[in-house]
Amino acid sequence: MSALPKLLAACLLVLAACTTTSYKITTTTGQIYFAQDNPVYDVSSDTYVFIDENGEQVTLGKCEIKFIKEQ
Repeated sequence: MSALPKLLAACLLVLAACTTTSYKITTTTGQIYFAQDNPVYDVSSDTYVFIDENGEQVTLGKCEIKFIKEQ
């Protein structure tokens, strides 16, 4: 494989990594979480569920969240 295809493949990989959207979730107590994907709101339990930066599933009550901001 020549250098040009390798360079193009590397550039595409970098661009793909840069286009992922994460979310900063701040609680009413000031705790900050970073979600890998858009937090999902569950109407029946009035909670948001998301995967944090450590790969752990987090569930927070709607009343515990001050704001959710797209990064």
